[in-house]
Amino acid sequence: MSAIDIIRGILIYMYGQDHNPPHLHIKDGGNWFTITIKDRMVEGKGTAKTIRLINEYIDTHEAQLLEIWEKAQNGEKIEKVKR
Repeated sequence: MSAIDIIRGILIYMYGQDHNPPHLHIKDGGNWFTITIKDRMVEGKGTAKTIRLINEYIDTHEAQLLEIWEKAQNGEKIEKVKR
């Protein structure tokens, strides 16, 4: 398992053949949470600052994240986000 991106020390993961809806796994220090890409539902523990930062990140990279999600669900290699 490797991160698809790291921002300000926050690790962002996506797993192959994971359950829907499309979402990200976030690790920030000792906190882990998931956030859905489309409706931004959070499950787990994350600080308000980290959640705000991840929402901004999704705003910027939403189309690319959804493309990576589709490839991951088809068993293709999970690639890192291109900036």
